[in-house]
Amino acid sequence: MKLYWKIYMVLAITTLITLVLSIWISFSVLPAHFERKRIEKVDEFERTVMSMQNPTGPQIELLADSLDIVLRFFRNSQRPPMMPGRPPQDEREWRGVRLIQPHGTDFSMLASSRVAPARFSVFVLFALGLFLSQALALALGLRSVFSRISTLRQVTGEFGEGKFSARYPGSLSGDEIDKLGSGFNRMAEQIISLLGSHNELLNAVAHELRTPMARLTFALELARENPETVKEKLGLMEQDLFELDRLVSELLEFNRIGSTGALALDKVSLADVCTEAADGERVPDSKIKIDVSSNISDSSVAGDHRLLLRAVSNLVRNSIRYAVNTIEIQVIAMDECVNIIVSDDGPGFPAGFAERAINPFVKGHDSKGSGLGLSIVSRIAERHGGSLSLSNGEGGGAKAVISIPR
Repeated sequence: MKLYWKIYMVLAITTLITLVLSIWISFSVLPAHFERKRIEKVDEFERTVMSMQNPTGPQIELLADSLDIVLRFFRNSQRPPMMPGRPPQDEREWRGVRLIQPHGTDFSMLASSRVAPARFSVFVLFALGLFLSQALALALGLRSVFSRISTLRQVTGEFGEGKFSARYPGSLSGDEIDKLGSGFNRMAEQIISLLGSHNELLNAVAHELRTPMARLTFALELARENPETVKEKLGLMEQDLFELDRLVSELLEFNRIGSTGALALDKVSLADVCTEAADGERVPDSKIKIDVSSNISDSSVAGDHRLLLRAVSNLVRNSIRYAVNTIEIQVIAMDECVNIIVSDDGPGFPAGFAERAINPFVKGHDSKGSGLGLSIVSRIAERHGGSLSLSNGEGGGAKAVISIPR
């Protein structure tokens, strides 16, 4: 609304100034001008009459008509009719009426002239002044607007042509155009970030695919050289193909979860999700115990049951790889969200690893996974308006917290 108020205030102030000037001209300048014109006419009439020798009434009336003068004759011995009082001492004019006594005559006259203001001309002058002042105000006010819009259009064109360093130079605290420009700058930064992430992801995918493919190629060469070992090599090739299939599946899931489509949200109990994830990841005859607990009776949130189950299962699966004896899953109610905490009694995250572990293809030195598990969990949490945080527990071991808004 800043831009609206800027233009509105310029027009309002311009209109007010024009109105004040018009009133001043109408009630001060123009009346003074017409009064001067009136006095000039009466002065001219008086000079002409006083220069005449023994003028008669008809001669004076004829002159008065030519100069648009109004006359009233009276004998010098009589008080003029409708006389609006006597003039002050040594003055011959009062209330717009002048007393004139021609030479060689026995009469005097009251002369006045009224120059009628040109009302239509005043109206036209006022309308023209108002139009010109507002046109000038708009020109000055919109000049900056058009200049900044032109700059924004130029920057957008340069960015579209591949000059990714192009940015709008406006103020971040300005009006709507500056806010639009700052929005463009944020969009540009986001696009640059996405392009960088895209290139990084492509490089990581190529690296991850190259290893099993290299092993497959090597196994084929060995099988050709030693046909008697084909059966053994087929088993290794099958493992590599399984790894490739798992990696491709993880990539497809990672990309699908990151899409911008709206989720089909239902009422989901996070306590039930955690119990289901724990049951699904338990290994028969395993020494690792998985405990599930909740401090609230209703842990329901609006979410996608399948995605939330996938997120918790990924965390439990990671913990199983490093836990010594126990994995604990807790559902804890907070003020505006519900937290799912998955912790284990393993060695925990290496120093500095927790901060970057949610990035795609970031793996520990001894990990055999795809490096996408925690990234998928993070994306699932973000799609639900929540977040994933990783840290080491107070007593050691890794700790992952998924926060989902209520």
